[in-house]
Amino acid sequence: MAVYSCRFLCFILAIWIAVGMSISGQIAAAQSCNTDLTDLVSKCQRFVIKTGPKFSPSPSCCAVVKNVDVACVCDLITKEIEDMIDMDKMVYVARSCGKKISAGTKCGSYIVPTA
Repeated sequence: MAVYSCRFLCFILAIWIAVGMSISGQIAAAQSCNTDLTDLVSKCQRFVIKTGPKFSPSPSCCAVVKNVDVACVCDLITKEIEDMIDMDKMVYVARSCGKKISAGTKCGSYIVPTA
């Protein structure tokens, strides 16, 4: 379990901010995407990991997701991030929380399918 928590923490930091940026750049990127990384990690990690089934996000996860700028976050997704999370689950969580993500939207190399 500790391995998954550590891996997910690394993933979530990378997903919401560009890999390799300076700390001040990371903070600026997170802020520009309207993202509270601590809340995102604590509230949403179990809904987007590759292992396990897809299930509806919690109200507390949705409260965080509703404040995220999807287009901005999608621009920050790298191959490394895609290797660590299930992109279908990520879209499912966002849509389940009321975020509109149009089919054809590009998140990293992932193209969002129709709902």
